[in-house]
Amino acid sequence: MMLRGLVFLFFAILSNTLLAGEIVLSGAYQGKDLYVQNPFNTETSTFCTNAVYVNDRLVIDHPKASAFRIDLSFLSVNDLVVIRILFQDNCEPGIVNPQVLRSPQSFQFLTAQADNNSITWTAKGDKGGVYYLEHKWENHDWQVADTVDVISAFDQNKYAVEPSHIKGDNNYRVKYINSNNEEFYSVEFMFTAADNYITFYPKIATSQLNLSDSCHYEVMDFFGKVVKKGEGRDVILVDLKPGKYYLNIQNRKEVFIKR
Repeated sequence: MMLRGLVFLFFAILSNTLLAGEIVLSGAYQGKDLYVQNPFNTETSTFCTNAVYVNDRLVIDHPKASAFRIDLSFLSVNDLVVIRILFQDNCEPGIVNPQVLRSPQSFQFLTAQADNNSITWTAKGDKGGVYYLEHKWENHDWQVADTVDVISAFDQNKYAVEPSHIKGDNNYRVKYINSNNEEFYSVEFMFTAADNYITFYPKIATSQLNLSDSCHYEVMDFFGKVVKKGEGRDVILVDLKPGKYYLNIQNRKEVFIKR
């Protein structure tokens, strides 16, 4: 059975006079374990599954339960994985969530990284859907920091968003949900911010910009000429002509519009 655009999933039922059959699943690990329903064989008074192999490594031997989990956490996200489930004759286990294995050929994160100025990632095979940048720090759970619509312009597409760093270690990952509501995760990546990441608002201003913390700033016009500089949390704009400007803070350049 093959689920197109989801995962190359191959069930091969092999039979012989003694061992019965085998289920084979192959794909790419996406950070989730596989769950199996394990019927009870009344003829042999045992459960149906004889053994489970992951990449030719025996991980479960004659599980004595009506359902069990195949722990794949020793793998890295996007690792190729082949799972073989050996079972008794006429007593086939059921795979609860085969969709957790996905083909790396249908979609794949290529890079994901963060620096002081941006968070970027590249991917191939993205067709419709939305990216969610997720942020975790200290004892917090994963939280959505930004969303980006898929470009789907090229075979490989690059995305960038403004960072939401706080002081200290910042953990990030990117979640992709395609048009079929299937989820894919990038590897986790980290950025350590030595200082508080200062933000500002509004991006379209009439009289002033408000900074999240006091710092040194410079305002440049469209041609790169410094037209204002100072220190503080408020940047007064009333003396500037309407147009596009750049705000330099923390060694980075941000764009805003003066109306």
